[in-house]
Amino acid sequence: MRSDSSRRSLGAQKIGEVLGQTPEQVERSLGDVAPQLATYVLETIYGEIYQSPTLDLRTRQIVTVAALATLGTAAPQLRTHIGGALRCGMTREELVEIMMQLAPFVGVAAAINGVAACREVFAAADKS
Repeated sequence: MRSDSSRRSLGAQKIGEVLGQTPEQVERSLGDVAPQLATYVLETIYGEIYQSPTLDLRTRQIVTVAALATLGTAAPQLRTHIGGALRCGMTREELVEIMMQLAPFVGVAAAINGVAACREVFAAADKS
């Protein structure tokens, strides 16, 4: 197992690559209320899990976007990871197709909500 500082360093690099976020942004968003969760996100999710070479980043984002859309209760995280998927090379059409693929398996409402999240992320990207 890697040291905490090594995992943090790897996590900082990976979260920047995938989501365009810095450790400071993660800590600001979570650290005032749940500093242990910020540490978990940086060191475990991005410093360990995302380091495995078995899945590439694009595939990880496909899985993450589909899982978050399926939950139906994680709209902010879904929007964040749709943006991450775009950063990892996915197209808008592919992201919408993920939502279409979800419809028969997890429900039309989840697919519609996922498309709405895509629309928001795409519109924000078009403005910047």
